[in-house]
Amino acid sequence: MFKFLEALEKYKNECAFAFLDGENKVEVSFEKYYSDVKKCAYNMESIMGPLDGKHVAVIGLNSYEYVVVICALMFSRAVLIPLNFRETQDNLEFAVNHAEVEYLISDASKDYDFGSHVKNLKYADILGGENEKELTDFTEEEADKLFMIVFTSGTTSLSKGVALSIGNIFKEEKIALPEKYSHGFKAVPGFRVYTNFPFYHIGGLLAWVTWAEHGCTMVQSANPMNVLEDLLHQEIDYACVIPATVKLWLKQIRRGNMDRLGNVKIITTAGAPVSVDDVKEIQSHGIAFGQYYGMTECGGNITFNFDMENHIASVGRCYDDGSVEIIDGEICARYWGNMMGYYKDEEETAKVLRDGLVYTGDLGYVDDEGYVFITGRKKNLIILSGGENVSPEELERYLQKNENVKECLVYEDNDRIAAGIFCDEACQEEIQTYVNELNKTLPIYKRIYKLEFQNHEFEKTALGKLKR
Repeated sequence: MFKFLEALEKYKNECAFAFLDGENKVEVSFEKYYSDVKKCAYNMESIMGPLDGKHVAVIGLNSYEYVVVICALMFSRAVLIPLNFRETQDNLEFAVNHAEVEYLISDASKDYDFGSHVKNLKYADILGGENEKELTDFTEEEADKLFMIVFTSGTTSLSKGVALSIGNIFKEEKIALPEKYSHGFKAVPGFRVYTNFPFYHIGGLLAWVTWAEHGCTMVQSANPMNVLEDLLHQEIDYACVIPATVKLWLKQIRRGNMDRLGNVKIITTAGAPVSVDDVKEIQSHGIAFGQYYGMTECGGNITFNFDMENHIASVGRCYDDGSVEIIDGEICARYWGNMMGYYKDEEETAKVLRDGLVYTGDLGYVDDEGYVFITGRKKNLIILSGGENVSPEELERYLQKNENVKECLVYEDNDRIAAGIFCDEACQEEIQTYVNELNKTLPIYKRIYKLEFQNHEFEKTALGKLKR
């Protein structure tokens, strides 16, 4: 089991966090961070009693206080339930009740009321003071113990609570940058990493754990909307950001505003696909690009791709300590991070976790070099009355080649293929002509017979995936 707390001690003189907020920039060493975690753990135990096995939810914006609280909960052996503050009240209530939350800890941004069975605390109640609780690293004997319940950002239905064990997160040291493919960049103490993945998401949680394990500095914006201003006078080495930020940075690159990216050397993303053209454009400006592919059910990443020059359309190859299999066209992963199951949902667990494999729901293939390519989403497949299967993602990729299509969503309508298009009104006729020509190249059952134009974006999850 990786000794996380020992790592905090080892790198005590290094900067752990840099939170950017104009002139109010805050930098915190690993030594101070560990001390604040122990104080928080002492305060929580004084209020809540022994935390071992207690189900505690945390909700709030990304902040230094957030990572203090979740670390204190983890190493006090509580079961952590990070909640998405952007979720609807109905979804939050479902998560709180399903995960059997006893305490809810929140920042000061909003008041929450989930009934008298859930006790509420604010950060101010549990941070600060002088007394510290001694904490210990996890042992091998604790590997199979329930560690946290992370609710997925469902694109089609209510979120499911992914139950992860201590071993799913801390069994081994995380591979931050596979050296063979990372253009010479190494995760070393002082390496500055910018990320804006939310901490309630497995991507944000793993980013914090991974970079702390290597003594790197995690750089974040106190207000994610200020990313361009925050990085103007900063120097970062690496950025792992949501796909929407990649799009935002591309606009700045085209305007010649490279300094607004913090002079970043390598950009990676995960959570949603990035177009091949966008990757090529970023690389043309001397910035290396990589991407990860994974899911909460696998405890995070399954594959990585830092060899974009030769495998630009792939989501990468599996880590050495995992494997990918294709079963009936579906990508399946075997990895030590694979979840225990969906919390108190044996039926849904049986659909996804079988014989140690997580069935991802993504369709794809693996080439001769072990690189994984995604072709669509199994549950999104449109099955027409003639028995033909149509992947909406395939047709969406064709539509997105038209530069006037800002967003699109392919669906079935009366046993035919239709598409919703977000674009400027002045472009609608041109797009219709483009689709007419596209249809000539497609099999009859794949042809798009109906277009629905709209002047606003489609609804998305927190990481930018379209809600279907």
